[in-house]
Amino acid sequence: MIFAKQIILLTLLFFSFGTLAQTDSPAGTVHLLKGRATATSAGGDIRNIKKDSKVYSSETISTGSGSYARLLLIDQSWIILRPDSRFYLEKVQYKAETQDGFGFFSLLKGGFRAVSGLLFHKTKYRYSTTVATIGIRGTSFMVRICNGDCYDIDPVPSDGLYLEVLDQTVVLDNLAGQSTYSAGQFVYIANDKATAQLLDSRPDVFVQSPIPVADPAECAQ
Repeated sequence: MIFAKQIILLTLLFFSFGTLAQTDSPAGTVHLLKGRATATSAGGDIRNIKKDSKVYSSETISTGSGSYARLLLIDQSWIILRPDSRFYLEKVQYKAETQDGFGFFSLLKGGFRAVSGLLFHKTKYRYSTTVATIGIRGTSFMVRICNGDCYDIDPVPSDGLYLEVLDQTVVLDNLAGQSTYSAGQFVYIANDKATAQLLDSRPDVFVQSPIPVADPAECAQ
């Protein structure tokens, strides 16, 4: 009886370690870091990250004041985080042999610039924000959320979501409906119930406080 219990216990431990091994697979790597950034686990544990640090699903990456973090994800896509940003890596999976997987993210604060990677079905990428959900169709784009904290811009811009589409198309979806935008377009949404507005020119949140270049050739350096 005792032996049987030991077998059951060892079996449970085996599967537990197997589960841990799966969840411990990295979602990506810190390719470059200027300044300071941290990664916070789902359990609230905080660790400092640096160049070449691994980052994982269910972690929130936070950048300090004047700090930029460039993340290289497992599907070879790029995320470049602005200063004072919080970016949640909800779930990232990728199988190189089939180019299949998905990426679910949330921008909690600040902004980022993204360049899509090798994932074949770009519709399986989703970026959530407090204002709208962002879907991509094989593209690169920049987004920034202002919530009474965009003081690096003069004059201080209105609160809301600002988007610049750099390549191909982006789909925005909130309580007001869904809309699609193409390369070279600039968009503003005031809140989660507001209709998206096309802007005539590049908003000051990107002009006065530019994010480092996220071109794949530049990222490879």
